[in-house]
Order: sequence, then structure tokens, then C-alpha cells
Amino acid sequence: MRQVKMVGLIEEHSIIMRLAIMLNLQGFSASNSTLVAVSSDYSSIVWQVLRHHLSHNGEVCDGFTVDVPYPDEVWDWTTERKILRACEPVTYRKNLILIEAGVIRGSNYRNLVGLIKKYNPDQKIVTATMYENYHSAFKSDYVAEYYDDAQSDLTFWWERYNKHWEPKA
Repeated sequence: MRQVKMVGLIEEHSIIMRLAIMLNLQGFSASNSTLVAVSSDYSSIVWQVLRHHLSHNGEVCDGFTVDVPYPDEVWDWTTERKILRACEPVTYRKNLILIEAGVIRGSNYRNLVGLIKKYNPDQKIVTATMYENYHSAFKSDYVAEYYDDAQSDLTFWWERYNKHWEPKA
């Protein structure tokens, strides 16, 4: 049985700061980037803090959210249409930085990057996450910390029961 990797408030803040420093050191800021929270219910905290940390000349970093399917849902045209609609007003001259709290399997990140590239092949996409499973099918550009999902179930202090994560019988 897997242990719970409980991410408390203080650890979460520390990991967000680590990710902010990584992005700042690579020159990402409000002047050249737009941040996208992938799965707003999980990634909005890190997304909002990073938007402010990437502020430049008094301007907070532009941003928006997209929602991807839960493990018990399918990636379909309805999902894709919602995501594409959210992406429409974005200035594609800027880096599009996709932000995740945790990349566990990686399929949503892979599908999202593929979808954006399909309709906007020249868009510069950067992927960043607080936590990434060593065994994820997708490898993010910036990872604050790795963990092993085979050993630990990534759980944040603010999470509550979510039926979408129940194992299938």
C-alpha cells in the first residue's frame, strides 16, 4: 500500500518559491510570458503566486485557466473546444507557461501541449510543475521536486475527497 505524501502549507509555499526562482532565473516575466493554470481546481494556488512573482515593471503576468479531464473522464472534442476557446485571446508572441501542481501520469500535459501545437504550431510552450512523478509519461521543462507515485500518493493540505480519483473495481 502506498504512503501518503502530504504536502503541507509551508512545504507548498517553499516549492512554489523554488519554481518561481527557476522561472525568474531563466528570464520569464510578465513582459514575455502568459501563465496557464492546468486544472484550475489543483493548480490555481501555484499559478496565482507565480503570476505575481513574474511581475515586471509593475505589471502582473497575464494568465488564464484550462480544465483537463480527471482520471475517470475522457479527453474528447468537447474538452478540446473548451481549451481552444480559452486560448483564443492569448498573445502568441509570448511564452505560454503551463503550470501544474502535480504531474502524476502526464497524459493531460501531453494532450494539452499537443492540442496547442496542433492549432498554433509556432507557439512557444513551457511546462512547469511543483511535483512530478518519476514515472510520468510527460517530462516537464521545470520541476521543483520529483516523487515516486508507486510509493507515495501526492496529496495537498487543502484536498478533500474527490470521487474522480477512486480506483476502478
